[in-house]
Amino acid sequence: MEIRHTCFDTQFGWCGLIKGNAGILKILLPEPEKASVESKIHSQHPLFSVYAPEDFLPEQEALRVYFSGGSLVFPFPLDFACATAFQKSVWNAIKKIPYGHIRTYQWVSKRIKHPYSMRAVGNALGKNPFPPVIPCHRVIREDGLLGGFSASQGLQLKIALLELEGVKLSPRQLHS
Repeated sequence: MEIRHTCFDTQFGWCGLIKGNAGILKILLPEPEKASVESKIHSQHPLFSVYAPEDFLPEQEALRVYFSGGSLVFPFPLDFACATAFQKSVWNAIKKIPYGHIRTYQWVSKRIKHPYSMRAVGNALGKNPFPPVIPCHRVIREDGLLGGFSASQGLQLKIALLELEGVKLSPRQLHS
């Protein structure tokens, strides 16, 4: 399998994309420094990845539009080959959460017919390789608090993405 990657700048910082023959393998959320994104790409695919920015122009444009405040239209294939069946079910459920809306971990667990699997849902979201295309930032706790976010900028990025989409957060959520 040929693996290609790129780094590109957005209004939120530097992002990365990794692609195989079947589609996107990983989307790296914005980081302040390009070197940080490049380091993550090389740690995940140290020997096999080729820098090929020209292979990612439509994907880059879609993500730049999103990070500029537009909705995300991403009609490009995602490669789910390394995902478990449970992860796929969680990711497919949250993919249906509309732009600018939030749902709870419990909502997701009920949607996938595992009503008591909120912790497992959270773990699957933490392994999501396709944010914001698979919008794990739109999932919060049942008590209204934000829960976790595995991006390097953590909850600050989750808050920024929700606010970008027009979600009104309470002071309690902003300081949770």
